[in-house]
Amino acid sequence: MSTKLVVSIKPFQRTTHAYEKLQVCTRCGQYTCLWEEECTACGRGTLNSVQAKATSRVKRRIARDLFITILFGAAATYFGETIDQTMAAASVSLLLLALLIFMQRRSFEVEQQRELKRTLQQDEEIIRQGINRNWALVAEARKQDEALAYEMLREIGSLVYNDRVRLQQVALLQSFVLRSDMDLQLKPLLLRNFERLLAEYIGEIARLKPELIREDAIRYIATYEVNILQLHNGIQILTAVAAAAVRKSKYIELFPSLITRYARFMTKDRFMRLYHTIERYPSKARGGLAESVGRVYNEKYRDQYADVHV
Repeated sequence: MSTKLVVSIKPFQRTTHAYEKLQVCTRCGQYTCLWEEECTACGRGTLNSVQAKATSRVKRRIARDLFITILFGAAATYFGETIDQTMAAASVSLLLLALLIFMQRRSFEVEQQRELKRTLQQDEEIIRQGINRNWALVAEARKQDEALAYEMLREIGSLVYNDRVRLQQVALLQSFVLRSDMDLQLKPLLLRNFERLLAEYIGEIARLKPELIREDAIRYIATYEVNILQLHNGIQILTAVAAAAVRKSKYIELFPSLITRYARFMTKDRFMRLYHTIERYPSKARGGLAESVGRVYNEKYRDQYADVHV
């Protein structure tokens, strides 16, 4: 029997957009999604955010347009044959320059986003190569520090959406002693097919952080209920998830069959929460759930509460 590792995992720095995880080397143009200080491709400390790269390109275009406008305005002013022509050319040039500056300021953010999108599309293959290079670093890190390897995979997983990355993260997490104070994830790790490690991880999350158990995770467990029952701790996993589901009346309504089958195995506080929710919202209890919960209540708890009310 393998011994789980006691580790400390750094909190995950979440971003509004996945591309905000990317850094690009201003010298060699290679990308990384890790928190490196030096580019692993050229060894230079010239990494910058991809947003900064896009902003730099937009600013260069702005400077070019301003230079061209000033150049033509100066030429028109210089070659004016009369004072009136010179003054008119200078006035028009200044007006055009002011209009250009005004338009550039108004459109700067839009142009910045367009350039960012264009950059990501043009550099798609280079970005893929950079992420593959990051992935190779994970294998090296795993030999020395599995917690660091997980943190690296977590960064890669924010950009690469495939089951291979997810399964590697789950496998590492299941080799750790998990705690409720850890910054744990669930939704980004859900797989398409049944995987024992993921089922066990969901069971632990249901016990440690039931607030992370949402519809997609409950649906995964319900879909592979037969597979989970074949595990040595299958009943405990299914009960933990069913107990976490009773947090919201929405889940009680969506998964009545699952909750019905494992209600009798729930802890008293979870079961009583279910019982009182059904009392308040009887329409949520479908498929015989209310009857089943009522039977369990009569068998296990009715006498206790009868004593309380005497």
